[in-house]
Amino acid sequence: MATIAIWKRTKIPAECTTERQSVVVRSPGGSGRPDNPYESEFSRRVEREASLGEKANTAALLAGRAIFGGFFLMNAFNHFTKADMMAGYSASKGVPAPKLAVLGSGALIGLGGLSLLFGVKPKVGAGMIAACLLGVTPKMHDFWNQTDPKEKMNNQVNFMKNAALLGGASLAAAVPEPWPVSLGNR
Repeated sequence: MATIAIWKRTKIPAECTTERQSVVVRSPGGSGRPDNPYESEFSRRVEREASLGEKANTAALLAGRAIFGGFFLMNAFNHFTKADMMAGYSASKGVPAPKLAVLGSGALIGLGGLSLLFGVKPKVGAGMIAACLLGVTPKMHDFWNQTDPKEKMNNQVNFMKNAALLGGASLAAAVPEPWPVSLGNR
């Protein structure tokens, strides 16, 4: 069964005060929004698809935040629990104050990972991660200085991995704030 809605339209300019009424037939089970004689099925479909697209973007951003932020949290945890082992490797690369460097880099990536995961100041968090990667990567993964083929390959793989992570941090910094479903929205 259809319902009939009556709309009043007022013509503009103001000196013309003629009022007309329009009759619109709406089928039951409609969108639940007020009837609008100027809205087409096409415009309703476009709006619905945009809404679905926003939900998909939100889901993709949430998954990316969990994976990317979680990766840096896991590595920060390793920096703190395996600080002595990592400090020994850092010392072999000629890093001054190696244990302090390991703990400092762990703090940077940990805070950055938390920021991205929870969406609180994500541009700052992405900047912390980028700063750590830019400082650490050339020193710790200097494959161009290696003579042993296995070590050279290992360092080149890690160098390229860090370069890709730097790209991911740049992408995260490019997402407009506030991020959906984040503590930064409050």
